Amino acid sequence: MLGKNLRVRVANRQYVWLLATGLLLGISSLLLQASWNQVAIADLPPKVGAETNDPLLTEADAGFRLALKTLDDLDRKQRRHYQPPQHFQGQTINGVKLPPHQKAIALTFDDGPWPQTTATMLDILKEHDVAATFFVVGSNIARFPDLLKRVAQEGHAIGNHSWNHGYHYHHPALAQREIQRTSEVIEKHTGFKTSLFRPPGGYLKNGLVAYARAQKQVTLMWTVDDTYSGNVDKVVTNVLENAKPGGIVLMHDGGGDRKLMIQALPHIITQLKLEGYQLVTIPQLLEMAETK
Repeated sequence: MLGKNLRVRVANRQYVWLLATGLLLGISSLLLQASWNQVAIADLPPKVGAETNDPLLTEADAGFRLALKTLDDLDRKQRRHYQPPQHFQGQTINGVKLPPHQKAIALTFDDGPWPQTTATMLDILKEHDVAATFFVVGSNIARFPDLLKRVAQEGHAIGNHSWNHGYHYHHPALAQREIQRTSEVIEKHTGFKTSLFRPPGGYLKNGLVAYARAQKQVTLMWTVDDTYSGNVDKVVTNVLENAKPGGIVLMHDGGGDRKLMIQALPHIITQLKLEGYQLVTIPQLLEMAETK
């Protein structure tokens, strides 16, 4: 009898637990549905004559609208990263022409993603509210995919820097493999395609650029190269002396010891801003040139 009563109590407890769980799930589902309904409503224009005196409802509606706009802007921004203006497709460019008063310049980083270094540079960019462009190596993506995901999630543009970063001649099949394989792994981990390509070492005649051109990708060079030795002042001075509207700054977040660039980056950003420069991604720079 004691055993039977114990089983009944256990069964009752299990029933109560299941009932409570079901109620919680039901409530959660209703709240979630209500949230989605509110999002859908917030995305619609208000009805004519529809007014509310409830400040909480008004504030919530504004919050939903702002959240939707933020998501839409981010989605559009990332889509535009990989759809360059038509007249740039298949071209090789160093920088773009902008009016002197439109002081925009693009910071770019090569050879990542790279452990610690890429994350540190992302922290610096985030702290200074700057979007940049990362030209990534496919074999590094395979080793450190989470770093690439973070690059994309934080709104930076992404370009193809080949799979193996080779300087030697690439016959057409090898060039296709180097670029296509990297493009595929970028899309796999970010959900976006890229039409931006930077040749390793800046070599233009080893077969890689020929394939990129045939695929109507934009080959991006630079107007300012980074400094690999010396001190922070030397690195910063090099960038500032060569900065110009429509310029492209080449830096590195991978491929070796980048401590000097990590130390110099905050100063580069601060000084460029003090000189009136807007720091933009490569796609944003191309679009500025498109409209002028």
